[in-house]
Amino acid sequence: MSTHVLLVVTTVVVALAPALARRAHLPAPSVLFLLGCALAVLPSGGQVHLEPEFVLLVLLPVILYWEGYTTSVQHAWRYRRAILLTAVPLVIATAAVVAVTAHALGLSWTAAWILGAVVAPTDASAVAAYSRALPLRLTTILRGESLINDGTALVLLGIAVSAAGGADVSLASASGELAWSYAGGTAVGALVAAAGLLAVRRVRDPLVLAAVSVAEPFAASVLAETVHASGVVAVVVCALGISRAARRAVPAAGRLQVHAFWETTSWLVNGALFVLVGLEARAVFDSPGVDGGRALQLVGQGLLLAAVIVAVRVAWLFLTAWLVRLLDRRPAQRELRVPWRLRVVAAWSGMRGGVSLAAALSVPVSVGETPFPGREAVLVLTFVVVGATLLVQGATLPAVIRWAHAHDSRDEETAALTAAVSTLGRAAEEHLRLHAEHHPGDRAVVEHLRRHLHPSRTGAGEQIHPERLRQLRRSTLARQREVLAAMVRGGGLEDTQLWRLQERLDLDEALLLAEDDLPSPAAGPPAQRTTLGASGVPR
Repeated sequence: MSTHVLLVVTTVVVALAPALARRAHLPAPSVLFLLGCALAVLPSGGQVHLEPEFVLLVLLPVILYWEGYTTSVQHAWRYRRAILLTAVPLVIATAAVVAVTAHALGLSWTAAWILGAVVAPTDASAVAAYSRALPLRLTTILRGESLINDGTALVLLGIAVSAAGGADVSLASASGELAWSYAGGTAVGALVAAAGLLAVRRVRDPLVLAAVSVAEPFAASVLAETVHASGVVAVVVCALGISRAARRAVPAAGRLQVHAFWETTSWLVNGALFVLVGLEARAVFDSPGVDGGRALQLVGQGLLLAAVIVAVRVAWLFLTAWLVRLLDRRPAQRELRVPWRLRVVAAWSGMRGGVSLAAALSVPVSVGETPFPGREAVLVLTFVVVGATLLVQGATLPAVIRWAHAHDSRDEETAALTAAVSTLGRAAEEHLRLHAEHHPGDRAVVEHLRRHLHPSRTGAGEQIHPERLRQLRRSTLARQREVLAAMVRGGGLEDTQLWRLQERLDLDEALLLAEDDLPSPAAGPPAQRTTLGASGVPR
C-alpha cells in the first residue's frame, strides 16, 4: 500500500469512525483499531510499517501538546499527588511486575524489562478518546498521568536497551537519568513556553498564531532530546505553561481559529494512530520466528500480561488511596477523596496504545552482530496487550462508567456551568437596563436586543441605527467579560468552565467583527435580525 493511498484510506476511515461506532455500539477508538486490523489482512496491508520515530517525534508531540493545552493547570495542581503517584512510581511498579511475569513465561531478563517498560504507561490518545464521559476531576487525573508517564517509560526503555548493549547500569545512574529527564524536560518546556508567549503577545494574525502554536511542541521535543532530557515532559510543560496566558493574550478571532485547527488536527492524528496500530498487526505476526504455534502461545501470554497490568493498576490505586487517607487526615484532603467506584473506573481506564507499540518497534534489531534477544516476542506481546486494552477495557468502559454512576458528577459540573451562563445572561440584561436609563434615545435599540426580533417588529415606525446597535452589543460583551473575570477571581469557576464560556463570548465577538467587515447596504432595513448567542450575548 503506497503512502498516498494509505493517507487517503486512513483519513476516510477516521471520518467514518463516529458513524460506524454508533451503529456498532462501540467506542470510536475500538472501531478504528478493528478497521486497521481488517486493512492489515488485505494483500497490500502487509507492506505497512509503522516507523517509531514518526510516532514518537511527530504524532506524540501533537497529541501531548493539545491534551496539555486543554488540561486545567488549576485542576492538575489540585490533584498533583494523585497524578504523580500514577505517572512515576506506578509505571516503575508495572514495569517490574510485567518483567517478573514475562521472565517466568520464558523471556530473558533483558527482553522482559524492555517489555515491562514498553507496556507500563497508559496512552494519551486512548485516554483522551475514552474519558470524555468521565467526571472532570477523574479526567484531569487520567490526563495528567498519561501526559507524564510516557516520559518515565521511555527513560526506563532507554536504560533497559543500554543495559542490553553492555552498558554499566546501576540504581544511582538510572535514578540520575530519570531525574535529569524530568528536570531538563521541565526547563526546556518552560523556556519554549516563555518564547511562545513573547511571540503571541506581538502577533495578531490568526494564521501566524496557528503556525507558532504548531512550532511549539516540536521545538520543545527536539530541544529536550538534544540535551538528553524527556521530550514528552518538555511538550507537556510547554503546553501547560502557555495555556492560560495565551488564552488571555490572543484576540478572540485568533483563539477561535487556532483552537479549531488544533481540535481537527488532534482528532485526525488520534484516529489515524489507532488505525496505524491495527495496520501493524500483520507485520508483527509475520516476524521471523513467529509461526502459528508460537503466535498462539504469545497471544495467550499477552492476554495474561494484560490481566496482570490491570491487576497491578487496581491494587495500586486502592493501596495508595488507603495510605494517603491513613497518613493525611486534613480536611482539605478529604475533599479530594475519590469514591471507590470511581477508582474502579480509573483503573479500568488505563488503556495502552500507539506509543507502546512505537516504543517496542524502536528496540534495535541487533546488538552488535547478534540479533536482539526476544525482540519478536516483545513486539507480539505488546500488540496483544494494546489490542486487549482497546477492545476489552475500551469497549466495556461505558458500562463501567454507568455502573459507577460517574455521570452524576458530570451532571454537577454541567449545573455549575449552566449557573455561570445564567449569571452572564443576567449581567447582559442589567447592562441593557442601565444603558436604557442613561441613554433614553437608545430605548428602541435596547428593546430590539431584548426581544430578539426583526427591527420591523420592535415598534411602530421606529428606526434603529446599525452602528448604535453594534456599539451596544460590543459594550454588552465587554460587560460580560468583566463579570466572567470577576467570577474567576472569586474562585467561582474552574479553568475548563472559564474556557467554554470564553469560547462562547469569542463566537459572538467574531460575529460582530464579521459584520463590521461587510459593506453597508445602500438601501433596505437599517439593521439585521438580532438573536441571542449561546452564552446569552445579544447578536
